[in-house]
Amino acid sequence: MFQLFLTLLSCKTNEQKFRISPIYTEPKKITSDVSENGISHTFNTFKEITERLNHLVFMISKKENLLKFGLQGNISSSGHYINRIRKIRIEEEFTGNTFRLKYIVEIKRIAGKENANIRGYNYTKDETYKIPTGAKIISIELYEDFVNKSSDAKPRLTAQQTFNFFAHM
Repeated sequence: MFQLFLTLLSCKTNEQKFRISPIYTEPKKITSDVSENGISHTFNTFKEITERLNHLVFMISKKENLLKFGLQGNISSSGHYINRIRKIRIEEEFTGNTFRLKYIVEIKRIAGKENANIRGYNYTKDETYKIPTGAKIISIELYEDFVNKSSDAKPRLTAQQTFNFFAHM
């Protein structure tokens, strides 16, 4: 039993954490003229000052049987609820010579008010994965799943990338 415990402690994992950063905004005054009566109307709005990352799966490198790739995306969070990334789930499926990885970002909706200067969160993650023997095509999919919405809501596909290694092997 003690040896099993030491073996588990010595296992090296390739699991990296998500890097999460807020998408900041700043107040901006806008003046609009109403042409019918000639009166100017000034109101406040918010302009994003942090770039919102596109949902993307991209290859960083491929060496022998190791594939290093990146995941990135964003979630909106403002108003009378707060969206937070709860965890990421990974599902694997191996069919023939095709290996499919599904990364499901679980988003939890919390009652409350988000800071007025925050409009959401960007997330990124670098992943290293050992390519299984016999896999020639690797498909990586990124999904978002709101865990406390209705039970019939399915995860939404936000990004997908397929890597074909027939020519490289």
